[in-house]
Amino acid sequence: MEKLYIKLEDWQGFIKGKLEGNRIYAPVENNNFLFYEILNEKNLEKVVYDKARTVEPLKIFLYPIKEFVVPEIENIENIVVMGVTSCDLKGLEILDSVFIKGDYKDLNYKRRRENLLIISIDCKEPYNSCFCNLVGINPYPEKNFDLNLSKIESGFIVEVGSEKGKEFIGDDKRFYRINETQIKNLEEDRKKVIEKLEEINRIFNLKDFENLEGMYQKEYWEISDVKNCVSCGSCTFNCPTCVCFLLEDTSDDGNFKKVKVWDSCLFPGYAKMASGETPRPTLYDRYANRMLCKYWYMKDNFDIIGCTGCGRCISGCIGKIDKRKVLTEVLSRKIKV
Repeated sequence: MEKLYIKLEDWQGFIKGKLEGNRIYAPVENNNFLFYEILNEKNLEKVVYDKARTVEPLKIFLYPIKEFVVPEIENIENIVVMGVTSCDLKGLEILDSVFIKGDYKDLNYKRRRENLLIISIDCKEPYNSCFCNLVGINPYPEKNFDLNLSKIESGFIVEVGSEKGKEFIGDDKRFYRINETQIKNLEEDRKKVIEKLEEINRIFNLKDFENLEGMYQKEYWEISDVKNCVSCGSCTFNCPTCVCFLLEDTSDDGNFKKVKVWDSCLFPGYAKMASGETPRPTLYDRYANRMLCKYWYMKDNFDIIGCTGCGRCISGCIGKIDKRKVLTEVLSRKIKV
């Protein structure tokens, strides 16, 4: 992939010129957290390029919380999303597998995917909840982006990842080729971030997560931390790979409407059948199902584990459940059932 360099002030000028004719979202800090905002000339200089992931997962731009399936959505705009991190880019592989690579394609998702330009960034300051290194993902993007920004010195190394990204840059002369010193500095910066992650996660052990296969029994999951779950769905809604939804049929003045709405496997009614029975009646059953889905079912179905180590499920948990701790304990237990 081609690598270029651009100074910070030149990048800001470049993006300012792209505001006309493009809806651009980028991370802006609010109370020490990063949230996506629509860019304009007033907040352009507030964009954060050197921290970590946003609170919201990338999937909100591709798979809305609620949308019409019938009647079909007519206008899906082109958007640019900046500040996407490697954990969310990995999540795209699950979303693509579910919504556009199978026998049944979600046309709304497909059009949004085609109309999306992704400008990713390297993580520089991972949160204490981040654990991408434990699931085999580096804290810097390696694929699935159109452009990637690595903040270095007083500017960015810009890696071109697609023809769409190349066209976005065009022949702008503010981009020029990087030198060997900049490459070396980039490698050193990335190594330091990996070391930070290793220190953050040194007490956790997820390397044997494939051993979760077959651990349906709730007895494995009856752990003190799990009982704090209130089934709010925060972990599933914030997860970059959760894709469960409900279809609601309504009729208004003879006009039929079908709506797709996010659902959560942790909701007590999620697996309930018409008879009122459910195969997962307890909290522990539902929590086990969620973990098995991430580390077993998705691996079987898509050859990718369904966890990207973004840590949103940890930082957003009302019950203060640390999934890393739970999995470490479950994997170490020797319960006979």
